Amino acid sequence: MEETFPKLFDCPDYLQGKYCHALCNYRHQTEEEKQAIKRYHESLELKPNPRKSKRFGPVYIIAGPERSGASWLFNAVRLLLIHQESPSGPADSYRLNHITKNDIETRLIEAGGRPLVVRTMRIPDSDWAESLDLSGHGYMVFVSHRDLRDVIDDCLTIGWMKHDLGVILSRLRAYMTSFEYWRSIAKGDFRYESIHNEPVEQVKHLARLIGLESTNAEHIAREIYSLRPGQAVGPDQVSKMWPAQRVIEASRADGDDDSEKKMDVDGKDATTTVVVVPLQAKLLESERKKIREAHADYHDRYGYV
Repeated sequence: MEETFPKLFDCPDYLQGKYCHALCNYRHQTEEEKQAIKRYHESLELKPNPRKSKRFGPVYIIAGPERSGASWLFNAVRLLLIHQESPSGPADSYRLNHITKNDIETRLIEAGGRPLVVRTMRIPDSDWAESLDLSGHGYMVFVSHRDLRDVIDDCLTIGWMKHDLGVILSRLRAYMTSFEYWRSIAKGDFRYESIHNEPVEQVKHLARLIGLESTNAEHIAREIYSLRPGQAVGPDQVSKMWPAQRVIEASRADGDDDSEKKMDVDGKDATTTVVVVPLQAKLLESERKKIREAHADYHDRYGYV
């Protein structure tokens, strides 16, 4: 009889084809992921001395707010583990806004030795990695950074934030506290502009940090951008991308680093067309200056004038 793997963390709404909610912390797997996991288990059985799955697989934490490139990183790690045939197998992926020790341990056990990829935004419980540290298991954290003024511009454009400088500065203080925590233990810190201008190279860089081959980097970069725009009522349950996310560098939104124009068979420009949300509700210059001054160290560190 075929072994039935536990489904404790599968989202019941998603399994029924329903939309759950924006911050759902259950597992949402595509058919591609399910098939990749099945092939991985079958490959273990075919080995001369099939090994038992480790209790804990690798853990990859992707930290940062919306509009900073964190969702791109989340999907890049998730797809690398599928397409580059990670030795630990494809991952179980989750969105956990606030990580606790129990969150990590129970999901690692559920994964049966396969990796976890977790998208988060806030500072976790102080003992969240205690079991990982004691076992010598370890984990990898990846963060992304972007000019805070551009982050706010996008949030205002999409309608995710009230255009009130007091509210904006308060939100940014909370963001920076969380960001600096995760950055201090990060394996990689990715620049938002590089993600959009050179997605293939960034996939390759990420693969090197994880310790995987990057032969499918171009395919993965293209697949990430094909995931847009997500559900009409909220973020896509698998990719965690929101439908209203504005595409920057529209001419390269297909994941191709080539700056040359592409032509179709008739010699016409075949560059991918992307719907871009019209710019509106932009920050005033005086507001941009105050944000720059409030977080001068951050902007200086990354060269945002």
